[in-house]
Amino acid sequence: MTRRLVQYLLNGINFMKMKYFPLLFLLVIFACKNQNSTPEAPATQDAEASSLPEGFSDFYQKFHSDSLFQVEHIVFPLEGLPNNADSAIVAAKTFRWTPETWRMQRQFDFQVSEYKREIVPLTETIVMERILHQSGEFGMERRFAIIGGEWHLIYYAGVNRLAK
Repeated sequence: MTRRLVQYLLNGINFMKMKYFPLLFLLVIFACKNQNSTPEAPATQDAEASSLPEGFSDFYQKFHSDSLFQVEHIVFPLEGLPNNADSAIVAAKTFRWTPETWRMQRQFDFQVSEYKREIVPLTETIVMERILHQSGEFGMERRFAIIGGEWHLIYYAGVNRLAK
């Protein structure tokens, strides 16, 4: 289609005054530019980061890269749910993570995984994060809060089937 357009325009130049040729040439160049390029991914992480409380993004990066830092910034015994929790555990609301049951958490690469992230600042001092499978059937939740001037993980529900 682009070739036909250029050919049509070039044939039409004979009928137009030559003073419009540079303008027409620029128009054709800009119209054809980047036709085969793929659209860029939306900058959701940048938009997310700009809406997060000050210092949270830096904390989040370090939390996922430094295991000692991670353990030091979790309020144990940590309220939450284990992976694949059954209805009795959910109803009891007594499950707690301990340093012995805790496993180091790494950051997801949401560009290549089947999961998406929703991160919501509830207040200036509390942030909730949900990581959901693209099917909508499974997800996990974490909550972070400022305690003593530093961010800490205060709640973690492992990967579980979501209620529909």
